[in-house]
Amino acid sequence: MIRGKTLRGTAAALVAVFVMALAAPASATDSLLLSLLLPGLGQAQDGHYAKASLFGTAALVSWVGLFATQVNYSSSVTKYENEKRIYLAYQDQLDRGEVVYIGDMNATYADMTSSFDRAEDQEQTRNIFIGALAVTYALNIVDILLTKEDTGEVEHEPNVSVEYRRDELRLVRTIRF
Repeated sequence: MIRGKTLRGTAAALVAVFVMALAAPASATDSLLLSLLLPGLGQAQDGHYAKASLFGTAALVSWVGLFATQVNYSSSVTKYENEKRIYLAYQDQLDRGEVVYIGDMNATYADMTSSFDRAEDQEQTRNIFIGALAVTYALNIVDILLTKEDTGEVEHEPNVSVEYRRDELRLVRTIRF
C-alpha cells in the first residue's frame, strides 16, 4: 500500500523532473525520453503547453482510473474466491455425510455468480483504462516525433490578400478574432 511519505516523495520527484524539463534546452532525444516518462513533459519542454496539458491530463486520468479499477477488480476477485471456497466446502460436508441446507447452497451459489459477474465487469472497465493509457502514450510519442520545437516566433498569414475573380481584382483584408 502506498503511504503518505511515498506519495509525497513521488509527487516531489515528478515536479522536479517537470521543472528540469522546462529549464533545460530542448532536444529531440530529451523530449522523447521525457514523453516516455510522462506524457506531456516532452511537449512542455518544446514549448507546446496546450498539448502538454492535454496529454498530461489524459495520462493522469487514465492512471488514476486504472488504479481505482484495479483495486475494485482485486476486491471482486477476492470476494469471488471466498464464495467459491464456501460453495466447494458444501461438497466436502456432503461427502462426510453432514446435513447441508439447500437454501444455504443456493444463496452461496448466487453470491458466487454475482461476484464473478462483478469481477468480469471490473476487468472490462480496467481494460478500457489500459487502452486509454496506451493510446495516450502512443499519440504523445507520435506527436513528439512529428512536431517541431516551438521557437517562439509567431507565423501569421498576411492580413491583406489579392483575389482574382473573372475580370476583377479584389483586395481583401482579413480580421482575426
